[in-house]
Amino acid sequence: MGKNLRSITNHLLHLYTEDSSMIMNFAGKIGLTDEEFCKTMVLVKMFGMVAVLGHTAELRYEKYLKSKNIKFDKAENDKHFDYIVNGERNQVKRFETGRTTLDKLVANLTKTHGNRTKKGTGSNYFRRDFDNLVILDINGEFHTVKVSDIEAHRKRPNQLSSSHTVKRDLCVKEYKKNYSTTNSVSNFQSDFLDALKQKNENYPPAIEELRKKYKIQSYVKLWTMISGLTLDETFSLFTVENFRLITAAKGFCAEEHFNKFLKENKIKYKQNIAMYAKSDHDINGHGYQVKTTYPNGTTSEKWAFKTHKSHGHGEGELYKNDAFDIIAVFVGYEPQTKSDLEIQKEKTGDKYTPASVKTNFIFVPIDRIEEHPDHPGFLKRVSKVLRSDYTINDLTNF
Repeated sequence: MGKNLRSITNHLLHLYTEDSSMIMNFAGKIGLTDEEFCKTMVLVKMFGMVAVLGHTAELRYEKYLKSKNIKFDKAENDKHFDYIVNGERNQVKRFETGRTTLDKLVANLTKTHGNRTKKGTGSNYFRRDFDNLVILDINGEFHTVKVSDIEAHRKRPNQLSSSHTVKRDLCVKEYKKNYSTTNSVSNFQSDFLDALKQKNENYPPAIEELRKKYKIQSYVKLWTMISGLTLDETFSLFTVENFRLITAAKGFCAEEHFNKFLKENKIKYKQNIAMYAKSDHDINGHGYQVKTTYPNGTTSEKWAFKTHKSHGHGEGELYKNDAFDIIAVFVGYEPQTKSDLEIQKEKTGDKYTPASVKTNFIFVPIDRIEEHPDHPGFLKRVSKVLRSDYTINDLTNF
């Protein structure tokens, strides 16, 4: 059954090569227009420029292999390589933003799954995990590195270094038809890399300046230029195989739903765009933090939602009990019914994409959230409230 499910999923992933009209409109599935969804990917760095852009490297690699008529097999999810090509195991990574320049290409070499704790094997690969490292460069070219050419970790010599650097010299020039891109990068790609290097609150203005400079009217167009993929190809990334990507999309897009809610009700707000801002929105002197419901704890009587950060470790992952004023819990993702799940099980196994979406919120004051039993002064990791205590989209909170 596992092999059959994987075969179906892979088939769906590659439908764009046969009939792009059959691709699921993922933006619509989570209640946004294409433009709203691409705006979120472009402006929310942790979502579009980290999570989604990382997955685009694999799909672009598949397109590259197909263009060269090179046969390949896609690895299963629990493997530390992505493809088998000519009998060798290839691990695909994209350029690392901070250290990649015009004269050097850097890729992070850390695992994205498995036991990455110190009690496990850590976040570094073993030399036996794959045969070749394939790196997507800023100009869309791929560089292949033999695992034997990658340095060992300086503290754990039986594992690989946390990053690998390829020295190369790119010149900035506009592309011409039939012109080789191997040693060149376009003005847009060079400027995009500079914008991507901007940290925290400096990133959104930089990406907006990029859009203005190149007179790019829509976020859809900007995303396709950044990613090197069509929108349908991008939507094809949001599959059961990449369920964490679906989960991330639901979380980050909830903020765009909150923006829509505030605009529809003519409520003035300031969205805090810094990556580590104390709250997501400032409204009438109060800080609002946007969260989505936690499916494993939500029942017909109670809503559950996570009240911890998406980063940090231990106490550093917890919110202080005065970090913001109100939690705007997005309760608009309608989960699939039992019959829906049975149907999806036969098709794709997708239990993550919502059945429907409404712009619905409840507003929970922070002083109603219980403190963590082991960390006084901090919120619990997961909180629950009675549905009967809250009115959907209660405007008296504003």
